[in-house]
Amino acid sequence: PETPPNPSASHPSLSLAASSLTSYLRLSRSLTSTSATLGPYGYAYNSGCHPLERVSGLGLLTTPLRSPSLVEGWSPREVAAFETSMSVYGKQFHLVSKAVESKTSRECVCFYYVWKKGGHYKSWKKGFEDLMEDDEEEEAAAKGEGGAAGKEE
Repeated sequence: PETPPNPSASHPSLSLAASSLTSYLRLSRSLTSTSATLGPYGYAYNSGCHPLERVSGLGLLTTPLRSPSLVEGWSPREVAAFETSMSVYGKQFHLVSKAVESKTSRECVCFYYVWKKGGHYKSWKKGFEDLMEDDEEEEAAAKGEGGAAGKEE
């Protein structure tokens, strides 16, 4: 059989495009497919073992082998109740657990130390300190007005 004419032979730019396309296809094939021939249940006869799949973030989160973190056991409502009660009661965890309602004192203590190491604690603490400063300024202003009113009488 006669071979068809090669259009890239007459145009060098077509030759470059064809070689780029070929290398791109080889690269994409190597990224998406495995080189091993797998038998039943993913057994690779040439290596004599079960090859591991690529690790992904979603796979790490959904694997049944992973134990859930402590924070995952708390709903957003429980976290908000915890933070609110921390601002009211401080480290009196028996009162904090009563405010959260669905957690024991022990669970609140464990959550506190995980929560305190997290990034959300810093923003919560800054907001709490800002509120405390505002309250102190309002109290000072109220005392100043009360004192001035008492002197006028």
